[in-house]
Amino acid sequence: MNQINRRQFLVTAVLSALGVACTASPQKSTPITNTATRVVALEWEYVEDLLALGMQPVGVADIPGYQQFVQIEPTLAETVIDVGTRQEPSLEAIAQLQPDLILGVELRHQPIYDTLSAIAPTLLFNPYPAADESTQLERMQQTFLEIADAVNRRPQGEAVLNQMQETFNQASNQLQESHLTTPRFILGQFVPGVPQLRLFTDDAMAVQILSQIGLENAWIGEFDRFGFNTVWVEALPAVDKGNFLYIAENQNTHFKQLQKNPVWQNLQFVQENRLYPIGSDTWVFGGPLSAQVLVENVVSAF
Repeated sequence: MNQINRRQFLVTAVLSALGVACTASPQKSTPITNTATRVVALEWEYVEDLLALGMQPVGVADIPGYQQFVQIEPTLAETVIDVGTRQEPSLEAIAQLQPDLILGVELRHQPIYDTLSAIAPTLLFNPYPAADESTQLERMQQTFLEIADAVNRRPQGEAVLNQMQETFNQASNQLQESHLTTPRFILGQFVPGVPQLRLFTDDAMAVQILSQIGLENAWIGEFDRFGFNTVWVEALPAVDKGNFLYIAENQNTHFKQLQKNPVWQNLQFVQENRLYPIGSDTWVFGGPLSAQVLVENVVSAF
């Protein structure tokens, strides 16, 4: 009980700090003189942020991809216009929408920042802080509130984050009552089409979320700005005492082949049937709504 109280206190303190100052200011931004109502989002996380705030964007990069990977409510309206890929959005399509705000991500859109900002005020964010900066989970919340401010919906933004925290608290209580054999876990994602397994490190937002509900990451690994190490079966014996949570397509060929591998078959979590699929559409690079879906899927799997 003392550990839970301490964890909740720390999370409350973080949220309180967010209300005082937003330290995740965009790497590049142009002044926003009026409340934005026509927003183009070039990264899926910021699409989700707008929807969480009760606002439909006018344009989104790669709508089919968003609809495939990001499973949240509310969904995108049919009137939203696709403006090309996330890596190379169509500047012409964006301009035709006459937006009053463009949201992008530094790693993709910094080279076209000047052009974007000539079309409309533009905010570019960095969701992947360095090792000595804020965590990915903190950065996600800070960015979410910055976007809420840009569209004049700060109260709605704070309510969404409070609901997210309540979901974490409920999940923590449920897991305590479930009497798991061990709170230790490994979170893996099988990459479609290639024989790779992403194991998420403590630097990953998904791991930071699961630690909020009382779980402990067994995979330490090396720091990676995106929060995962790419490995294969040979890396798993060192962490096979934990529960194996994984994201994989139902027909992932390499995951099926892996199950015939002798190393895999001898893993403790395989022999003890502590394998927990959490859905191929669980998105671990999103905003507060995706964070709640992740937690709900993990609790359901357990």
